Amino acid sequence: MARTAAEGARDNKTFLDEEAAELNSLVTNLDKANTVSTKMVGILNSFDTRLASLESSVLPIHKSTQSLTRLAGNMNQTVAALESILTYFDLASQEEAIVSKPLSEQNLQTYLQSIGRIRESLRAMGSIKLKAGDRVVQQLKRSLKVAVGQLDDLFKQLLTKHSQPLDLKIVTSSDRKDIPPVPSNAAQTLVVVAKNLAETELDPNATPTGYLKSYCEIRANCMIKSLSPLHQSSLVELKGVYDKGSTPFIPYTTSLLKLCRNEADLADTLLDPKLLSLAFMGSIMPPIEQWVETGKTISRRVRKTYISEVGILFDVIESLESSMNTFESVFGLARRQKENDALELLKSYKATAMRTFIDFISDLRNLNNPKYQAMPLDGTVHQLTSDTLNYIKRLMTYQPMVESILNMIGDGNWNNPDTGSQNRRSQATSRGGRSIILQRYFADVLEALVQNIDSKSKFYKKGQSLTQLFLLNNYFYISKSVRTTPGLLDVINGPDAGSQSPASLTSVVYEKPLKQNVDLYQDNWKVCVEHLMDVTYVQDGGVQHVLNSNQRQMVKDKFKNFNHDFDELWKTQKQYSIPDMDLRAMVLKDVHQVLIPMYEKFLNKYASGGNNAYEFTKNVQKYIRYDVSMVKDMVNQFFTST
Repeated sequence: MARTAAEGARDNKTFLDEEAAELNSLVTNLDKANTVSTKMVGILNSFDTRLASLESSVLPIHKSTQSLTRLAGNMNQTVAALESILTYFDLASQEEAIVSKPLSEQNLQTYLQSIGRIRESLRAMGSIKLKAGDRVVQQLKRSLKVAVGQLDDLFKQLLTKHSQPLDLKIVTSSDRKDIPPVPSNAAQTLVVVAKNLAETELDPNATPTGYLKSYCEIRANCMIKSLSPLHQSSLVELKGVYDKGSTPFIPYTTSLLKLCRNEADLADTLLDPKLLSLAFMGSIMPPIEQWVETGKTISRRVRKTYISEVGILFDVIESLESSMNTFESVFGLARRQKENDALELLKSYKATAMRTFIDFISDLRNLNNPKYQAMPLDGTVHQLTSDTLNYIKRLMTYQPMVESILNMIGDGNWNNPDTGSQNRRSQATSRGGRSIILQRYFADVLEALVQNIDSKSKFYKKGQSLTQLFLLNNYFYISKSVRTTPGLLDVINGPDAGSQSPASLTSVVYEKPLKQNVDLYQDNWKVCVEHLMDVTYVQDGGVQHVLNSNQRQMVKDKFKNFNHDFDELWKTQKQYSIPDMDLRAMVLKDVHQVLIPMYEKFLNKYASGGNNAYEFTKNVQKYIRYDVSMVKDMVNQFFTST
């Protein structure tokens, strides 16, 4: 055991010695490391000093190098800019050579590219303040002006080529699809050219200029020429009787609207939307203004010749009223809502129609109207009577519109031309609610006509049969016209006629005077009839068969006087006229029923040659000028003068 402890002590001592030796070795190494560290610190401190000295030497050089680099960059940019500017100097001459060549559809693309480069060059040169560049800018502007001018010419040529006047059948057709469209390739070219011409901003409310002005002029001219046949025919004065709906101004109006709508579609296809209203208004207003002036010309003409042409007024009014919505949409597209020319024309026509009603009554009451001063020498129907009844017939064709316009005048105000609208009476209605304003107007018209005709009858000599024939012809014409014109008798009798006979009014106003004048006319034949009044000769209570000298002379005088008076009637009245066969038959009815039978009886008594005939002369032919058939024929020829 002791051995073991000693060994352990020895081992421990050995271990400690080894550790001490190792520690000493470490200390020695540490000292060496410290020495090395001290040297390294010294070396590093020396490096810091040297680096600081180097920095002081290199920094100015570095700054100089950076400055030189920036300067070199600026110089490069300047050189590039100069090269670009010099390119524009060269470009001016190159592009001028391109745009000075004639332009066609084939080289359009090249041309447009050149225009694009010129515009880009002008934008670039505009930002450079170089005195030497002014000449180039002016050259570029000249080239652009030439180019735009050629584009404008091409636009005009293409648009003119496809803006030829339309055939009248196409213009007046009801389908807008009948209008041939601009071919798609031409339309595309026009769109491209228009787009390039519209580089400069245009005020949509300004007056069209440049290509837009050309567009408006070309399209307006196309419309005017297309509508020219209708325009010309509308101005032709009426020959003969006007047929309802036959005025060319109606198809003129519908065709104008059709072409206007077509123009809206075309402008929408070819032009920028912001220019649509400006272009549309510029293209449609010249033909519309011509249409308006035509309408005014017709209105002024009809105002003078309304008796024969009044139907034109009503047809135009009806046409304008039915087309007003279309006109409003057209003027809406043209931004002219407050300047609806069609509405103004409609108002003008209604005013003219109102004026004609007033003028007509006034003319009827004017006994000294130079138009109706001439009197028929044959006693036939006066021009005033036929004009008046024909005018009434024309009004009946447009009864609802006539009533509407009469209501605008006011019940009875047609008798007072100076009555203002503020004094107009309300619409005249019957107990059943129906308008009777037309009845009152016709009543005033016919009353004025009868008064005028009665006054004119005094032109003939007092007591002359021509007076009665004149009144008969006119009264009968009035009565017959009233009866034969559809609906006129009902209007004149009025909705409140009640249980009256349908002919009550005409019976009182015209037929009783008619019958009175027939009776007055028969007085012209009394003398002839009186010559045929005979007696029965009695002697000694029996019938006398042989006439004494006084009796023979009396018979001779009767024949002689009859022949004379009958000849006088024949000489004068064969020049008179009763055009209406019914009236002629009515007037001659009593002559046939009284005169001819009496003449036949008288003739048989004295000239039959029979056993019962009285002989009053040896020379019968001297006193008996006419046989019965001759008298009949001559009477039948009365009033056939034309």
